[in-house]
Amino acid sequence: MMLGLLSTEAPAPPPDLGERMRGRDRHAWERIVADEHGRLFNLHLRLTGDREAAADLTQESFVEAWDSAERFSGTGSPRAWLYGVALNVNRSWLRRQGRHEPPDELGEDAPDPEPTAEEIAILRERTDLVLDAVRRLPETYRRTVALRYFAGLTAAEIAAGEGIAPGTVRWRLHEANRRLWAILQPELGEEGDHGSGQDGELRIAP
Repeated sequence: MMLGLLSTEAPAPPPDLGERMRGRDRHAWERIVADEHGRLFNLHLRLTGDREAAADLTQESFVEAWDSAERFSGTGSPRAWLYGVALNVNRSWLRRQGRHEPPDELGEDAPDPEPTAEEIAILRERTDLVLDAVRRLPETYRRTVALRYFAGLTAAEIAAGEGIAPGTVRWRLHEANRRLWAILQPELGEEGDHGSGQDGELRIAP
């Protein structure tokens, strides 16, 4: 199963933007804020479900990125680094709220089915259900899903920003999809037809 959470791709930044950001060039930062503010807000909104918290976390993310700009290595894209900072801010917020990370494993009896065509149609209308399931993922998978589907980064950008191989990113997305469906299937209850589905892709509009 592929979970396709639609996101708007950002234009590629100029090659010197990262260096200018690291040097705290205000024009570069004005550009990155203008380009990414909306996407960063949506990232936090999807992970918290709270517009006020999302607005605060968006501001906090830019402040934290500015304060730690010299730690940007330049090996990945500026966007990937910025969203990595934002996810760290989001994780700290979760801890301050007393929300504990879910377990790394779902359990040996967790289902591993494919969604049926009718279940996929239902989920396309139930964005809230999918986002709630994403929030319940272990941190590693939630982070990868957020970077790929919410922030719109490529597997190569995520790999460079996280210091892992692109193949590891693809494996984490595959495993995240499996875990998401294991969470979602019981939530569907009797809404879905449990026959065999033809469409293996979930697309949940933002």
